[in-house]
Amino acid sequence: MDFEEEYKQNRTQMKKIKKDDTKMFVIFMCNIAVAILCLIAFVLSGNMGALLVSSLAAAASVTGLISVYNKNIALSVVSGVLLIAEIISMFSVGSFTILGFVEFAAFVWVAVRSFKNIKQYQWLAQQDGFPQFEPKLKEYDMNRTKWETKNPYAQKMAERQKNSSGSMEEL
Repeated sequence: MDFEEEYKQNRTQMKKIKKDDTKMFVIFMCNIAVAILCLIAFVLSGNMGALLVSSLAAAASVTGLISVYNKNIALSVVSGVLLIAEIISMFSVGSFTILGFVEFAAFVWVAVRSFKNIKQYQWLAQQDGFPQFEPKLKEYDMNRTKWETKNPYAQKMAERQKNSSGSMEEL
């Protein structure tokens, strides 16, 4: 059957999207940890730059988590802009280290994958069989609609033939 192959491909894409979403969730949680560390640095040193970096990191992570969860492109773009502002503020404050470079590389990947995943998810949402993409459910639905379009007398006859135990000779 043709739709089985299509469902298989769509199911594979859906699993890939969920796997990437899990990775992005972990990265956003790590960014929240960086925000907490920057907030602790602000409390200990009184450096206003650390407060700016921590607030931008927290805002970017929260909007990123919400965009991944809700599959919202606008929030994904806002999160990317906030992340870029965070990296720029790290440069201007002078706290850009190896951690900042790793964070920059990770968030470039997150921004690109998030946008692509949301677009792919929205396309999959319009496809037949969303979100499970199970061919057996499609066959069940097709049989169900075929059964409902049958004549009521033909339905009764089919039920009786299905439930009958055999022929009259057995009696």
